[in-house]
Amino acid sequence: MPTDPTTAENTSISAPPLEVPLPHQVLNELYATMLRAQALGRRLRAAQTNEAILAGALQNADGSDVIVSAGAHPVLEVLAGADLSTFLRKTNGIAKLTERKIVAADPEIFAGIAAGLASAGQLVNSTSVIIAFAPGKLTRGSCFEKATEFAATNRLPLVMIADWTDTRRSSRNHDGRELSHWPFPTIAVDGRDVIAVYRVTKEAISAARRGHGPTLVDCVNFLAPGGRGRDERDPLLSFRGYLQRHNAWSDLRHSELTAELRQEIGAAVSSRNRER
Repeated sequence: MPTDPTTAENTSISAPPLEVPLPHQVLNELYATMLRAQALGRRLRAAQTNEAILAGALQNADGSDVIVSAGAHPVLEVLAGADLSTFLRKTNGIAKLTERKIVAADPEIFAGIAAGLASAGQLVNSTSVIIAFAPGKLTRGSCFEKATEFAATNRLPLVMIADWTDTRRSSRNHDGRELSHWPFPTIAVDGRDVIAVYRVTKEAISAARRGHGPTLVDCVNFLAPGGRGRDERDPLLSFRGYLQRHNAWSDLRHSELTAELRQEIGAAVSSRNRER
């Protein structure tokens, strides 16, 4: 029996969900890390907490990699495996050296420390990659330039991640002119887009692990044409919208993660109080 095209084809037309470019497991892990980073940042009153950068980069690190931060970074410490209660009972979020899970270097020489660690690993044929996090303003000056030249000359397994998102606009020019003097690849990425950070750092870390040398990842504000002032996007809310558009969002999973975070923070506070 022939069908009436006006009823068969046009009665119920709905757009298919957008195709998800990454496995659901990766998306779920990225969201969980971002949610945790945001909650930790509020609890520890940490200013240096761009959850998109932290989640996107750490997702690509493995257990043998070494994390370096320019100065104290309690949120990064806890995400790397440190006990939250140790930071709640320390002033200024600083833990004892024996409790550290990352290398917190002097901000002025963090690049030299990172390059030195990468060189040491290279000498013993380690497959580890050094992943260094720093505010963008610290990627300037003679110390940084000497460290990057040393890393490039020796093809060190080093990935430096510079966060420029707390500025009105990136202070770097990514049209190839200002950055042309850097001795190794520099890649600009939207620092408030966790998937963009994930993809770029994945390639950079993989290249370093294969012996192709260092990369500098500049996480900047990609404002829309004509946009002015500071980029006020919330990376977590933006990613949530992305998951919903791609049919990868779960209210139940969000509730479970929120409950787990409340339990984790509550247990850490109770542990701190018992030790007083």
